[in-house]
Amino acid sequence: MLKKQRRMQPSGPLSSYKIEFKDIIIFIVERKMGKTRRTFLMDLARRKGFRVENVLSDSVTHIVAENNSCAEILKWLEMQKVENNSNLRLLDISWLTACMEVGRPVDPEKFQLLVKEGQSSRVEAVLNNDYYRTFKLFTSVFGVGLKTSEKWYRMGLRTLEEVKCDKDIKLTRMQKAGFLYYEDLISCVSKAEADSVTLFVKECAWKFCPSALVTLTGGFRR
Repeated sequence: MLKKQRRMQPSGPLSSYKIEFKDIIIFIVERKMGKTRRTFLMDLARRKGFRVENVLSDSVTHIVAENNSCAEILKWLEMQKVENNSNLRLLDISWLTACMEVGRPVDPEKFQLLVKEGQSSRVEAVLNNDYYRTFKLFTSVFGVGLKTSEKWYRMGLRTLEEVKCDKDIKLTRMQKAGFLYYEDLISCVSKAEADSVTLFVKECAWKFCPSALVTLTGGFRR
């Protein structure tokens, strides 16, 4: 059971999507996955009718992780003050992806072993799946969300070049900027570059307000 103070935490708004499978309550572990990808998978699963919680709670029945061993997830659960996890299903992300592909829950047994075994060829197969790779590619463009990605996928488009060449597609202003500056936007920023930008912003801010406090946020701050 979760300790009392954690049980009282609100799960947060799930979404406006209709829940089709009410007996399954999913929590996706951000560890080794990242916030952006976790948010992407949560929204995609909700669009498919699955209930996905924002916060770990007693109501969760299935915990989904990526590139984590069973021991790592169990240790993580201990850190979350989960004292009794015997009723939880610890599953690899490939289970959730398989569920979304067929549009319904699939047998979790064969996916449960994947978490225990760590890396698996099945996981690699899912990550290289056409559906998964295409959605990940399309949503990497600034201004392109899940709804647009799904629309383009159903149109038979699989690459960014195909999207740009399709005359029937009317890009929004943000999407045009996303394609125009795509390489810059997806490029990783080094710590040195982040420090340089921070210094520049500080110098500009201090010209107008010498007492201004400027702090670098995001991954580099951690």
